[in-house]
Amino acid sequence: MTNQIDIHIMLTSLEDELHHSIESQQEPELAQYYSMLAYHLGWEGQGAGPDARGKRIRPLLVLLTCSAAGGDWKDALPAAAAVELVHNFSLIHDDIQDNSPLRRGREAVWKRWGIAQAINTGDAMLTIAHLTLLRMVVSSSAEITLNAALILQQACLQLTKGQYLDLASESQDQLSIEEYWRMVGGKTAALLGACTELGAVVAD
Repeated sequence: MTNQIDIHIMLTSLEDELHHSIESQQEPELAQYYSMLAYHLGWEGQGAGPDARGKRIRPLLVLLTCSAAGGDWKDALPAAAAVELVHNFSLIHDDIQDNSPLRRGREAVWKRWGIAQAINTGDAMLTIAHLTLLRMVVSSSAEITLNAALILQQACLQLTKGQYLDLASESQDQLSIEEYWRMVGGKTAALLGACTELGAVVAD
């Protein structure tokens, strides 16, 4: 049975995994590159802290599903971190496409550093996500890791389809309920579904 203490431990371990993923890319001559990643994840800059980090719901779903399916949730930490990085990549690009100046009460990355650097930061976040997932091979089999990578890649593709439908619908006066569900199925449900799939796959 997972209790509140377990969830706190999960979230602390997740944050450590995320820090490891980002800090492993840190180089002295690329300090601002690292700062843009750390800023968006809520670790640096004015207003940094829990509110700027977000709720971490998606990675927590990965860990809880793995535990519920009989696995060791610690084995799913790379997958959980990867999901959170993919989610944050999508937010960086979404803010640009929606011309949203704020994210979680702070300046969006594009507003702070410009659109070009924000696009690059989002691309970096996505790439680091996939590299992070592959670290799972240390604690899981190559087959499980490959299956997990396939699930995440498919979810990423669905995200782009959902975003396409969202952007395309901006010029429409009306949107049918079927069109709406298809759009949110790609933008939101695809990644949430991938979270539970990843947890189950890691639990084998």
